[in-house]
Formats: sequence, C-alpha cells, structure tokens
Amino acid sequence: MSEHTRRQFLEVAAATAVATLIARPAFAEPGVAPGAATPGPPAKSPLPVGPGAPFGSYQSEIYIAGMTAGTEPIFTTNLSDLEAAAEEVLSEAARRHLLAWAGGSAAVRANARALSAWRIVPRMFIDRDERDLSTTVLGASMPAPVILGPVGRQAIAHPDGEIATARAAAGLELTYVHSSRASRSPEEVAVAAPNGPRWFGLDWPDGGGFDPVLLTRAQATGCTHLVLSPPQPGQGWGALAAIREAWDGPIVLGGIQNVPDARLAVRRGFDGIVVSNERGRRGPGVGGTINVLPRIADAVGGKLAVLFGSGARTGSDVFRALALGADAVVIGRPYVHGLALGGEDGVRHMLRTLLAELEITLTIAGVGHHRDLDASALVRA
Repeated sequence: MSEHTRRQFLEVAAATAVATLIARPAFAEPGVAPGAATPGPPAKSPLPVGPGAPFGSYQSEIYIAGMTAGTEPIFTTNLSDLEAAAEEVLSEAARRHLLAWAGGSAAVRANARALSAWRIVPRMFIDRDERDLSTTVLGASMPAPVILGPVGRQAIAHPDGEIATARAAAGLELTYVHSSRASRSPEEVAVAAPNGPRWFGLDWPDGGGFDPVLLTRAQATGCTHLVLSPPQPGQGWGALAAIREAWDGPIVLGGIQNVPDARLAVRRGFDGIVVSNERGRRGPGVGGTINVLPRIADAVGGKLAVLFGSGARTGSDVFRALALGADAVVIGRPYVHGLALGGEDGVRHMLRTLLAELEITLTIAGVGHHRDLDASALVRA
C-alpha cells in the first residue's frame, strides 16, 4: 500500500469514526441493555459508503461499524462458509433442490476442488489506487463482471423469493437472470425492481414444445437476453428455430463443457455460452469445469461471449475464472444462501462481500482492471 493510499484510508476511517457512519441494512443490530437509550439514526455520510461506493470499501465499512457502533454483519463474510450457515435455516427439500440445480453433490465437490487448485500469484511493488470492474457483455453494461444466474423456486429459501433477489441485484446494478421455473412471475419481479437489468433463463423445451407467450412476457417485462439450458439426451436441436423466432435479443447457451460443443454453439449462431457442468449433461466421473475454461476461451473467445458458471462462491473464484478467459461469471447457490439467511439484505450482503473480495484480490495481484488479467495471474497447485 502506498503512503498516499494509507493516508486516504486513515482519513476515511477517522472521519467515519467521528461521524459514526454505518451502512445499516447489511449489519445485525447490536443488543441494547434494558433501560438503555435507543440509538439515534447515524449521521449522514459525507463519504462514499453503502451500495454505489467502491466495492472494496465494504470491508472497511464492516470494520468501522464494528469499532464505532458494535454492529456486526448479518452473517459471515467468509463466503466459503456460507453454505454451512444457510443449511441451518434451509429445509431438507430446499437443500436437495439447490444441490440438484448445481448438478448434484459430485459436481459441487469437483468444482470446489478444481477452483481451489488454481492459486493466485500476488504482485509486489505495484500500487493500484484506481480499480475498475466495469464491463460490457453482449451489449449490456455492467458495474462488475458478475451475473446472478437463473435459480428456480427461490421461495423455498425465503418467502420473498425472486422479489428479494431482484431488488438486491438492482440496487447494485447487477444483472439478474429470472428463471422460467421461478416462484414469482416476470411481471411481479418487474414491478418490484423496475430499473434492474434482467435476463431470462429458459429450460430447453421438452418433446411437447414450448409456449412462446412465456418469452413474449419476459421481454415485455424488461428481460433483454435469453439464457438457454442445453438440450438433454433425446431432445435434439429442433426447438431452437422456434425459440429464435420468439426471442428478439441475444441468446446464451448454458452447459458447455468442452471445445467441440463450444464450436458447435458458434456454428449454430449463439451469442454466448456458459461454461458449466451445472444443469448440463454429466457423467459419473464429473470434473471441475474451470479446468476446461482456458481451452474453450482460446477456441471461441472473440466469436461469442464466454461466461463461467460452475461453482464460483467467492471473489477469489471470480478472479480465477476471469484470469482463465471468462468475460463474466454467473453465480447461483451463494446468493440463494444469502437469501435464506437474510432475505433481500442477505443477498445484498453476500454480493457486496463477493465484489469487495474480487476488488481486493485484483489489488493483491497488481491489476487495475479485470480485462488485464490472464493466466499468468495464477499458478496450478
């Protein structure tokens, strides 16, 4: 950290302590002794705190809130422990549903092992006071290369379900993908988060075809891109023409796990792919998809958008995927775990924690913008 950066941090910390500046929604309220006066509202912040502030500042907010007012985050900031915390409040049915959505326990374990095997290389003597996570994916401007992927039936995690998730994403200007299997309708989500960027996630139609009205409704309520799950055995590609006719916008194909399928997606005219073993075809010896991401990105990068969506739980995981060729990273279960633990505030806390960790990891690696990342930022354990 440069002397200039150190002084800036100390000045911000001191001013914040004096003014008792706290971004309240993401923190648990401290206990109040019987008979004690109820704390008044915090002073208005002259500093960039809360959603909209630099992502990395969230860490400082949490520390300062604890020091000045005794408040704590509503749940852990160690996102690797988030699933275990959420299991305390999720029903058995909800846990099974989320595991199935992620491809099963074998896929979850394989993805976690594969991601952790890529170690981040720290850089010394490089000061990155200015960091920029913004990007553009398929014409959509994003403040960070993170997308909330389609997860169905979120009401089993929290009564507010997709409403809470969409609101939290919209508050951070992150893209939220609404599942065709959602607990809430596209119209309900549009009313709850009218200004949030939204895409739509559609399961590949079964043999009976699909109702194009669903896609019409999704676009009418503001969904701009379509994320399509891959066809399962026996389904074939016959439905693709009808989907294209019903959807006026970019189409992204999920479940890509190898270079031949990625090239096939290019030939079939898809605008993007999600490199993922979640909800795709999997064999008994499923492997971590991060290991095939570099080959896929080398083969088709520049011809379509390459997203990664297999097991990223932390900002460090997002960093790894970006360094290995992803244009953006799709997350799923982690934000639903946040939803289970704290509703809208829980999703927001989880996302801000992940983005702060990503920005801090970029600083450790000596990188000012994720577009400057490449595989040299990692070493295989």
